[in-house]
Amino acid sequence: MKPSLNRKIYSGHQFSEIRNNAFLQEKTIAISFVNPFSYYEVQKSDSLIDGIDYYFSDGALLCMLHNLFSPKISRASFDYSSIAKPFLEYVEQHNKRLAVIGATSSENAKAVEVLKKQYPNLNIVFNRDGYIDDIEPVVNQIEALEVDVVLVGMGTPYQEKFCVEAKKKLTRPMLLITCGGFLTQTSIKPDYYNPIIKKLGLRWLQRMIMHKHVRDRVIKQYPAFVINYLTHMIFKKR
Repeated sequence: MKPSLNRKIYSGHQFSEIRNNAFLQEKTIAISFVNPFSYYEVQKSDSLIDGIDYYFSDGALLCMLHNLFSPKISRASFDYSSIAKPFLEYVEQHNKRLAVIGATSSENAKAVEVLKKQYPNLNIVFNRDGYIDDIEPVVNQIEALEVDVVLVGMGTPYQEKFCVEAKKKLTRPMLLITCGGFLTQTSIKPDYYNPIIKKLGLRWLQRMIMHKHVRDRVIKQYPAFVINYLTHMIFKKR
């Protein structure tokens, strides 16, 4: 039977409990997030569905559609309007050894600089860009540094593929968590979203205005996603 992505999408209210439990398990746990763009990118690959332990919906649209057919979920996204701040505070307070992987070299370096200013005791022991041809040396490095948490910002499906492959190769437990464009956004501005935008839930609008590739996704791909999702779920129910 083809694995169902919907069954692996958890509610944002469960994130803290899942995060806490992940550190108690003696195995590597991978967490990622899906939105109307990345949903079908992940759905194309059984290995990405099976290989990631927990998915969360990082957009209101996907939550709304999901809740029409499945147990209700709330949003969780790796940005400062959602779980990024409490997650990074947890990592800092518990002195977890953090690796930051993703974005370009310059964006990564700037993001790490910003994070260290925001969280002075954040123990970042490794960082590098997300353009990785051979995962083996990276896995060896983070293992040698006894990393506890790996923050991965490469975009879908690359960040999920990295997590799935890393899980296979790692010999010590770690928490792998994707963050999409968080590193790039943090390199642009410490708190990327305007406070009014966050209050009104219009993060997608700010991203549309600032980034052409986001405009293309929203205009061309989101309407198709809604139609495809509803059609699939309605016929599946029948």
